[in-house]
Amino acid sequence: MQGGAWTWQAWIKPARLAPNAILFSRRDASGSLVIGLDNGIPFVEVAGPNGTQRSTPGGAPIAVNTWHHLALVAAPGKLALFLDGDPSGAPLATSLPALNTDLTLGADLPGGARPGFSGDLDELQVARVARPDGFVKFASLSQGGSDNSNRLVALGQDEQASTWLSGNSTFGILIRSLTPDGWAVICLLSVMAVVSWTVMFTKASFLNKNSRGSDHFMKAWRHVATDLTALDGGDLEHAKSLGGRVDKKAQKALRHACIYHIYHTGVEEIRHRMSTTGGEKVLSAQSIQAIRATLDGVMVRETQKLNKLMVFLTIAISGGPFLGLLGTVVGVMITFAAIAAAGDVNVNAIAPGIAAALLATVAGLAVAIPALFGYNYLISRIKEATSDMHVFVDEFVTKLAEFYRPRTDQPPPYITPNTSNF
Repeated sequence: MQGGAWTWQAWIKPARLAPNAILFSRRDASGSLVIGLDNGIPFVEVAGPNGTQRSTPGGAPIAVNTWHHLALVAAPGKLALFLDGDPSGAPLATSLPALNTDLTLGADLPGGARPGFSGDLDELQVARVARPDGFVKFASLSQGGSDNSNRLVALGQDEQASTWLSGNSTFGILIRSLTPDGWAVICLLSVMAVVSWTVMFTKASFLNKNSRGSDHFMKAWRHVATDLTALDGGDLEHAKSLGGRVDKKAQKALRHACIYHIYHTGVEEIRHRMSTTGGEKVLSAQSIQAIRATLDGVMVRETQKLNKLMVFLTIAISGGPFLGLLGTVVGVMITFAAIAAAGDVNVNAIAPGIAAALLATVAGLAVAIPALFGYNYLISRIKEATSDMHVFVDEFVTKLAEFYRPRTDQPPPYITPNTSNF
């Protein structure tokens, strides 16, 4: 060991500060080597044939209850002390003495002449080589002390899964690059989308109820159509229930059927005319035509009810893409105007603005395409319901003309001859 290369390093955490506290020592008759803290300032002390030498204090004392890296590097003719990877005080221009005794941690003198180190010590390493300054610095930074900012490798924030709205996602970049006019167009398109989806949902629900009610009605009408006595016999509730063939629970479903509304109006017209004929079950051709005109009016109103709010879908289909195109054009204009003002053509500056401008067109198509599909589906259902109403009106009037036709077995009325010329 005498005059050779040697490195001692450890992590220390003092619990309290004391004068000349010993961390490490090695003594024999020929000399000694002591590493310690003098009120928190590291020092190295060497005793040999040439007397005792001690390093000069370096820097401020270390704080208690904090971790620090302390190292001693010995080379021929030089002893250097390092604190947290940096030199601590001036090196000693001497070599290691010839020491053959055991290594001692803490106080080694009897009687407590010099106190031992009070605190924690970790990662003690002793090597028979002189580590370079960079190695000592790397060892200090690789694990760090109480100040985590000095670590060579530090733990970052927990990795989070990227979502479609996160800042680094494609959609997040588009959202951040949207201009105020783009936001205005997209907000307007969002309102149109909500309105169109609401119309499609409510209209589909209404048509489904109409279809179920029409099925219930037509099953009962097939029996009533062979004998229309149920229309003018009994009370009005008896006629509304198609001669008692439809219970009250089923009548709730019939209230949503457009055909039933036409039937209900037809029953009221028949009963009104029966009351004016003294109960005679005869309807003239003029009465039947009047009933048909009334039923046609009811059918028109029911058709209007079926087509109600469908105009919002046509607005979404035709207006959505044009609004999106308007937002795209304005966004591209603003992007190029900003580039012209900056005087710098950079694709990284152009791309986000143009991509965000195109987002308005995508929003317009997203509004128009579902509305187009929904409109075509609903309009076919409406045409089907309208055709069913036309067929029913024709069948109803035909049955009336057959069942309430005037009787032909009565003699013609007697005509008194005019005898004034005789």
